[in-house]
Amino acid sequence: MWTVALLIGANAALLCTKPLASVDPEALPAARTWVWWATKEYTELKKAPDVVLLGSSMLMHPIARVDADLLNQDLNYVQHHRSNYIEQALTKAGFKTDVCYNFALPGGMISDNYMVMRALMTQKQKPKVVVVTVSMRDFMDNQVKCVGATQAFKFLSRYTPIDDLVEISMPQIWQRFDFLAKKDIYLWGKKLDLQVVLSEKTKNALAPTFASHFSKSRLAEADPAKNLPINLRSEVEYFPVRAHEPVTWNDNRAEYSRRYRTANEKLFDVEEWFMRKMCDMAHERNIEIMLVNVPLTPDNHALMPAGSYENYRARLTKLAKQYDLPLVDLDGKTEFVKTDYYDTAHMNGTGGKKMVDAMVKCLTREPKLITALRQSNNTEKQVAGTGGTK
Repeated sequence: MWTVALLIGANAALLCTKPLASVDPEALPAARTWVWWATKEYTELKKAPDVVLLGSSMLMHPIARVDADLLNQDLNYVQHHRSNYIEQALTKAGFKTDVCYNFALPGGMISDNYMVMRALMTQKQKPKVVVVTVSMRDFMDNQVKCVGATQAFKFLSRYTPIDDLVEISMPQIWQRFDFLAKKDIYLWGKKLDLQVVLSEKTKNALAPTFASHFSKSRLAEADPAKNLPINLRSEVEYFPVRAHEPVTWNDNRAEYSRRYRTANEKLFDVEEWFMRKMCDMAHERNIEIMLVNVPLTPDNHALMPAGSYENYRARLTKLAKQYDLPLVDLDGKTEFVKTDYYDTAHMNGTGGKKMVDAMVKCLTREPKLITALRQSNNTEKQVAGTGGTK
């Protein structure tokens, strides 16, 4: 009884004093996932990018493949987060564009895009324009149990409080267990912070002694990724994209049959809510948004539940009009043919170039986007209009 009372008292004292509140989120241990790599490079940028691209692998793959062909060299998907092609195209069009950052993530949902903007596009890291590429899967993927469970959502929540998002992102009480434990049990919530603090203090305290009495450990020269707990080991380090890769075809209909198993209206409503939240946040932060509906193959469309795509397209069009967003609708366009894809959803370098050219065309012809791109990085543009409504 006394032990329980002591633990409750100690936890209450820690919650009040918050001795670990100042630990830098970038110092916390984390597995090297796709979102870890993208966040690391983004936070290390010396100045805010002019344009940020958000989306799923349907954007990540073609952007990298177009760049590999442009640069005539093989690249690493994991560490290539620029769109050299868009940067060069905007420069040729007369815009002084330094960086077009590609933050597309494999399996990325609309809620993940929102978290990227909320957590990272602040102050000095705020872009002028955000291009959000979407497909129906981004709103209703049946392999996503709840939006708060995605790798990107969980990782980015270390950069921003998510108390206001818990109910909608983790609707079931069992889905909230880890969040509630981190919030109400101080040492549980700060276990990674505590690891960082104790590790640094121990190293600083013992370094002089060990340096003078012991030779360098072989472990110091070993690959750190192999000496970490399983939950902190790298998910991905290298994923090649080949320059001028020959046209191939991978039949991924089985995968998308699972993703499209049902229309998943409940998840769709949640993701649309996050889309609206992102539009409102962009308006508040003076960031322009451009929407792109990515092109898909007829094979992919054939897997969708009856009426689901028409519902998606109608809601996307309505949202774009409500928020006065430029919408580049590329799906169903005759210029995209089967040889522009390497499976039912992902474009190769040829198809990617067609998509990117359409994006650049909108960026360089839409008045509000032109105004935004011509703004100085140090100048806040004037807010025009009232934005969308919820």
